[in-house]
Amino acid sequence: MSSQAYDVPRPATRPAASVEDAGTGRVLVPLLVLTLLSGVIDAVSLLGLGHVFVANMTGNLVLAGLALVGSPGASLSGAPVALGGFLAGTLLVRAVAPHHVGPRTLLGLCAALETALSVGAATAWSYDSTTLPILLCAVALGAQNAAVRRVGVPGMTTTVMTSTLTGLFADRAEGRVAATSRRQALSVLTLVAGAALGAVVVRESDPRWALLGVAVLAAVAAVALLVWQGSHREENPRRVPGV
Repeated sequence: MSSQAYDVPRPATRPAASVEDAGTGRVLVPLLVLTLLSGVIDAVSLLGLGHVFVANMTGNLVLAGLALVGSPGASLSGAPVALGGFLAGTLLVRAVAPHHVGPRTLLGLCAALETALSVGAATAWSYDSTTLPILLCAVALGAQNAAVRRVGVPGMTTTVMTSTLTGLFADRAEGRVAATSRRQALSVLTLVAGAALGAVVVRESDPRWALLGVAVLAAVAAVALLVWQGSHREENPRRVPGV
């Protein structure tokens, strides 16, 4: 009697891409909220705090170079303060947040910090100070960038759009580029919307209201992220060397 090999049915396995996409979906909306707030804060700082960025450090490096040679409109004090605050925010995340903290918890803590620092910046602005609001906003955005980098969702950045635009139009070789491209496009459009919203608030009312609005939205995001974390088990974040 001839022997015949029978294939044993194997349980269906979930594709790795689906697992990763499910994890990405849990933090996509919070990341977009943080991107919107980045646009608002940068618009407020650029239009109301002496033409300085608090999220776009490439722009600040250019402004610092312009200020060194005495170009009109370039502040020698604002850009270094923003750069220092931004670096302090990134170091804060590295020193305080352990790597075993999950992505929702990390982003929730980041949003809570942004709430406190935005309120502090608006309060300091009431006393005719610009240096302290620049510093506080830059610390918030530095921490946000470090947290987003650690979470490591492909195609999602909340402030750095140069690399996002490059990836959106240049990366077409990878099999999963479509999903990444959608996230990149959402990031760019959300940042533009945030900048436009911040500009409207600055033009039509007191810029401090924009910072207080940022604080409210960041607080809502923080509560949602931390409450979600309290009722759902989450995976460890993707570790990024040096963060």
